[in-house]
Amino acid sequence: MKLAVVCASGIGDALIFHSLSAAAHAAGWDAVTYSNPLSGFGRWLVPGPKILPHPSVDGIEEEFASYDAVLLQHDNSPKAFRIQSLPVPVYAFYGAHLPEKHGLFRESRDFAAHRARTMVENANETALRFFQLTPVSPLSPPPGLIHKRFKRRILIHPTASSHEKIWPKEHFLKTAEAFFREGYEPVFVVAPAEWSGWDEAIAPATLEELASLVYESGAFLGNDSGPAHLASLLKIPHLVIGGDGLQMPLWKPGWHPGALALPPSWLMRFKAFRRRWKLFIPPESVIKNFKENVLRN
Repeated sequence: MKLAVVCASGIGDALIFHSLSAAAHAAGWDAVTYSNPLSGFGRWLVPGPKILPHPSVDGIEEEFASYDAVLLQHDNSPKAFRIQSLPVPVYAFYGAHLPEKHGLFRESRDFAAHRARTMVENANETALRFFQLTPVSPLSPPPGLIHKRFKRRILIHPTASSHEKIWPKEHFLKTAEAFFREGYEPVFVVAPAEWSGWDEAIAPATLEELASLVYESGAFLGNDSGPAHLASLLKIPHLVIGGDGLQMPLWKPGWHPGALALPPSWLMRFKAFRRRWKLFIPPESVIKNFKENVLRN
């Protein structure tokens, strides 16, 4: 069976759904994952499933004509709606299914995420229900690396894909100073494109370098972003700062359990205040949370 797994654009999404491709390959299938960032993990990727970039919208019919089935992480993009209409069997994973947007829900081929479960748990259920597969880790450490080699290094990722998800810079700096005073080694890490304004940060050139840096660190602190999911996958104790307490049960990292820093639950009931969530997570609360739920693990 030839299976295409089409991921959304995020790093976390790619890792979650490539684990399904890895399981399909282990079961003897010809599995291909479509993801733009995934190939950047280089030597970390488990052998087997092929990785291709997303095709252009106009080339979708030709690209997927040879597949026996397609598993689509539906991200509401024009590409996703085009794939959904292909004449081959398409199994669609929805973060939320809306009939007025996505059409009738097909029990035999559609899966709508349970909002109280993590994306990892939902993807695992999808793989089992539609393909009788149990996902496996999509990454494996290259030789020479030692898990948590630098036990007192706290890797801090202060950026994210969306400005609304970013905890203030001054809060991150204050938190890092507190860790430094207690004998830890806080190290900021950002993507090369985000390095402006973070002169003190490391900017790994590839996701392969980032994975190695995370794997050998003792702990991780960051916004709701791809590196947080990577820390969870690599079993690094972590804390994720998130502004949307309603969405975090679904979108929080779902492999190795970690801690969350969220605004008070009552804030989510008042739409006018939700965008001010950063005011309700002071550095002192994050430092205390991190000490109690991350550094003690």
